[in-house]
Amino acid sequence: MDNFYDALAMYYDTMQSDMDCIAWADFISMLIKRHSGRTVESITDLGCGTGSVTIELAKKGYDMTGIDSAEEMLAQASSKEGSEEVFWSVQDITDFDIGGKADCFISTLDTVDHITDGEALERLFSSVGDKLEDGGLFIFDAITEHHLADTLSDNIFYEDYDDFTLLWVNSFDEETKFNTAELTLFALTEEGLYDRFDGELVEKFYPAEFFVNAGEKAGLSLLAVYGELKDNDPSEDEERIFYVFGKKA
Repeated sequence: MDNFYDALAMYYDTMQSDMDCIAWADFISMLIKRHSGRTVESITDLGCGTGSVTIELAKKGYDMTGIDSAEEMLAQASSKEGSEEVFWSVQDITDFDIGGKADCFISTLDTVDHITDGEALERLFSSVGDKLEDGGLFIFDAITEHHLADTLSDNIFYEDYDDFTLLWVNSFDEETKFNTAELTLFALTEEGLYDRFDGELVEKFYPAEFFVNAGEKAGLSLLAVYGELKDNDPSEDEERIFYVFGKKA
């Protein structure tokens, strides 16, 4: 491991071990069947990370493409069982090329919130609009302000595992809506010592109006919003919201 982000990729799935990837894939598949104006065969996962959700969707029979800018994340993804059913591509998700069009685009686990430049996020919407088949969908989730301001806030977190320990100092700026996580990871070596890796992850809260405006510019319309893995509208204390945008058939 050369840097913090390589170390993060190696231990990412352990950190997300409480996430039910099958439930996420089931939920996305339900949204597709409910809202798509066409038969969905091909799905492109933008910011797929280590590919857990991507692979579960491939198991359902979808023709999956996983795109991420982090090579180490895709290295982890391509080593998993079922990964051979997915086409993996190292690209910037704000300016990507899939060599054609897809029936559906997805972006999960707060990926859009890590694009803190609003113009870059608008470019992502524009790219999706250009490469989405008529009647297709763009499904993504985004964190709520409640999650950043109340749950994370200016708190300190830690996670201690058998082979690594993660320390997390969080801060949220109410004015700019930027959330900064200063992370320190201690990874256990074969010699019984620890390597230290320091890094920073920044997210930004975007209100629904931003997504609606970005979608309209890209030729996409908001079809529905849902609470996290819920078949109903988001509650006031929701931590994550799912958005479903569609392109007219």
